[in-house]
Amino acid sequence: DLVDKGVVKSGSHLVFAPLPNPNPTLQSAADLLAKLKAGPDGAPKVLMLLDWTARVNSACDADVKVISAYHTLLLTSLRALDAHLHGESAIMPGVTVVTQSDAILADPSSYWISVINAGRHFSLDAVMGLNLGLGGGM
Repeated sequence: DLVDKGVVKSGSHLVFAPLPNPNPTLQSAADLLAKLKAGPDGAPKVLMLLDWTARVNSACDADVKVISAYHTLLLTSLRALDAHLHGESAIMPGVTVVTQSDAILADPSSYWISVINAGRHFSLDAVMGLNLGLGGGM
């Protein structure tokens, strides 16, 4: 629980960044900034960077350095765009940026318990799909 760990404040407006891609656009940064700004007045704003999800989904060939570079470029774009569009009322200085890996590793025991529970609840066929074609050995 990121609130209990003090990573984010209770009642935060959480926005998930898009998965990294090799062709980022300024429009995607503008859309993300609009989502952050759309949060309730006074609510703390949190931007979640999905680095682990990006690796699992092979975004940017699951290259950790490229994913990190994408997030750096995204955050730099957000800050520049925010300052240009909103000036003194810029919101990015007050946004808490959390990477998925930091969130998971804040309490690794709870993470692994949830992984084990998911494994108990879902069969491999349900997770991988019946038409994966792995044969009877899987």
